[in-house]
Amino acid sequence: MIFSNTTAERVRLRQKGRVRVSPVPATGGFSLLEVIVALSILTICVSVLMRIFSGSVVATRTSTGYYAALEVAESRLAAATAERNPVGLDSGESDEGYRWRTTVREYVPDNENPLFVQDAFVDTERRFIPYHYHVEVEWGEPRSYHLELSTVRIGLKE
Repeated sequence: MIFSNTTAERVRLRQKGRVRVSPVPATGGFSLLEVIVALSILTICVSVLMRIFSGSVVATRTSTGYYAALEVAESRLAAATAERNPVGLDSGESDEGYRWRTTVREYVPDNENPLFVQDAFVDTERRFIPYHYHVEVEWGEPRSYHLELSTVRIGLKE
C-alpha cells in the first residue's frame, strides 16, 4: 500500500497505476477545536504577562515617588536644622507637587520611651537644648501617599 500526502506524488503515482486510497484521508491543517484551544491558552498567557508588567510599572512609579518625597523631607529637615531659632511650624509645596510640613519644638523626653536621657547630657550652663524635628510629606491625588521623618538634634539656646 502506498499512501501519499502531496498532490504531485499522487499525480505521478496515478499515471503509473499504483495509487491506493488511504482509509483515513490525509489532512494538512488543524481542526477548529485545536485552534480555539490554542487561542485560549495564548489569551491566558498574554493576560498573565500584562498583569506582571503592569504591576512592575506601578511598583516602579510608587518607589520613585517615595524616593522623591524622601529627598524633599531631607532637604526640609536640613533647612530647619540650619536655622538659629527653629521652633515653630512651616509648610509649603515643592515644584513637583509634594506637600510638606515641618514642625520643630523643644524636646521633652517621655518617661516610657526616652530618646534623650537628661542624665547623660550634662550642661550646667544650659547653653544647649534638644529640639524635636518632624517633617511630613504627602503627594498623589487619586491615592494619597505619606512619608514622615523625625529626629532629635541639639541646638544652641538663645
